[in-house]
Amino acid sequence: MERSVKEIAQVARFETDYEVARSPIIQTITNNVCGCGYVGSSWTTRSEAEAILKHLELDMSQNLLEVGAGAGWPGLYLANQSGCKLTLLDLPVAGLRIASERADSDGISNRVQTIVGDGTNLPFPSRHFSAVSHSDVLCCLLKKQDVLNECRRVIKGDGRMVFTVISIAPCLSHFDFQEAIKFSPSFVESDADYDSMLLSAGWSIIRRTDITKEFEESCERMIKAELEQEPDLRRLIGNKEFEEGNAVWEGKLAVVTKRLLRRELFVVKPS
Repeated sequence: MERSVKEIAQVARFETDYEVARSPIIQTITNNVCGCGYVGSSWTTRSEAEAILKHLELDMSQNLLEVGAGAGWPGLYLANQSGCKLTLLDLPVAGLRIASERADSDGISNRVQTIVGDGTNLPFPSRHFSAVSHSDVLCCLLKKQDVLNECRRVIKGDGRMVFTVISIAPCLSHFDFQEAIKFSPSFVESDADYDSMLLSAGWSIIRRTDITKEFEESCERMIKAELEQEPDLRRLIGNKEFEEGNAVWEGKLAVVTKRLLRRELFVVKPS
């Protein structure tokens, strides 16, 4: 499916970000924020990964698809803990390469495959997967409805999907809306709310949990962790990039604290 200039630029940026994320400095920051022990690319914390594992009810007989898998967090962790088979799908090759290397080092490469693919056009047959997950992915994609439709197509009738997503709070003033957009993922806006999009795609909501407070705490940990690594981080990314990044984190924390942005966890099943 043809992608916009902005979408292409985002994939290119992620390619670079994943390579930088392998630095021990960034790894220290990521682990302080999420406690994951992996190269992270979402806000998913270790406790959230445990909740996802519980909601998906994974075991060795199942196969899990992680859409927008990045470098494999939390998908690899879910597979390692449950014994399930795992397919990691994303567009940036750098992230998938890191995920493959981690699967090798974890000794689970025999049940993990990585595929370069687009969530709006999944290269799998219908009713193929037992479970689907994605972490803070839809807020970074333009065609959210298409992704939800495709996830519904490839899941088995008794399967479950669990995902986290960042969205703009409803009923904001024009000023607050613009502030929220300024510190949001690239494609956070949507013409429809997630309830409506899920219903349209044939999903039924089992559970919807507001995890904005946890998101706020993660933002606070990010700022603290980067300041603790400031000298090394400045050497790694440059003074200008460090200062601009710090201003962005402060701005993001402010809009989350004011609840202009929210983060939620959805557990859904086929209707």
